[in-house]
Amino acid sequence: MYTLSDKICAMLGEKGVTAKKFFQLLSSLNDLDELPDVIADNKRLESLFGDSYVSVCKALKDCEQVRLFSDMERNGVEVITWFSDKYPSKLRDIDEPPYVLFCKGNVSLLNKDGIAVVGTRKISSYGRRVAADFTRLLADDFVIVSGLAYGVDSVAHEVTLQEQGETVAVLGSGILNIYPSANEGLAKRIVDNGGLVVSEYGLRAQPLAYRFPHRNRLVAGLAKGLLVCQAPLKSGTNSTVELALQQGKDIFVVPGEIYDSGFSGSNNLIKSMQGACVTTPRDIIDYYGLDNRLNDSKTVQLNFQEQRIVDALSLGGKTFDQLVVETSLQPSELNFLLANLELRSIIARLPGNTYRLYGGIE
Repeated sequence: MYTLSDKICAMLGEKGVTAKKFFQLLSSLNDLDELPDVIADNKRLESLFGDSYVSVCKALKDCEQVRLFSDMERNGVEVITWFSDKYPSKLRDIDEPPYVLFCKGNVSLLNKDGIAVVGTRKISSYGRRVAADFTRLLADDFVIVSGLAYGVDSVAHEVTLQEQGETVAVLGSGILNIYPSANEGLAKRIVDNGGLVVSEYGLRAQPLAYRFPHRNRLVAGLAKGLLVCQAPLKSGTNSTVELALQQGKDIFVVPGEIYDSGFSGSNNLIKSMQGACVTTPRDIIDYYGLDNRLNDSKTVQLNFQEQRIVDALSLGGKTFDQLVVETSLQPSELNFLLANLELRSIIARLPGNTYRLYGGIE
């Protein structure tokens, strides 16, 4: 199943050899398969590998890749390398493409159209609603890509699973060392429900700080576009946006309240990038020409009371008190119906106890 080159790539990844060093190595050899024969007492390769040289030499000499692949097999890990047919073409042209990907789950998702859903770990209730509502609709048409972190990432993965969609979690740690550990259960559910967890780092690599901004090039690289749900001014999300722009990806940003510092980064991105602002998932669906999805078998059925609310909102947003007057519904009944419509992404609740239509219905 695996070639010698695949096994060497996996072993180098396990030893922490960076993508930059790998491609320098590859350019210096006629064939990667010759590495075990030429590495010993090779000053040029010793200089290239640096601190990893001794451990790489020992691994090649002791055939450590045999033990590595046994470990992967026991833990259900598949490896995709630069030389694999399954390697995602969308990653080949990014800066410092990964030469090895350790995977658990459905590897075919690497080659499907994705939307990266990203944002702060310190998510607000509004940011949570944004991430959930946008993901709920986008998961019908795209693989949802994120980083398994707290906050926006977790919401994106969770909602995709609820919608029986497909999601990819890109780690900044080893695939057998899930970080944060509180999301181990989420990672398992992703795999069990047809999703994918992937990392370019060794099986049990530690979640070192520098690895997270580095892995973000893969979050961006696996997606057609990047959706920023909530980001403060100083945020790792901004580096992901920069990487996505370098890769020529589409950027979508949901605005936030101007007095909320948790959205200062989001609003600043909107000011600096023409056309980035989106206020409904339909903006993204329309951008990619997927309008026909709105007329599929998921057409929403409304009861009489719900239709009265939708009719009242058809000409624009209304406050709760205005809806009480226009629908003639009791406040308690209206409150229940609004909550149900919001959960179904038919209406959106805005600051000031105001409601408007969006999602799920024409």
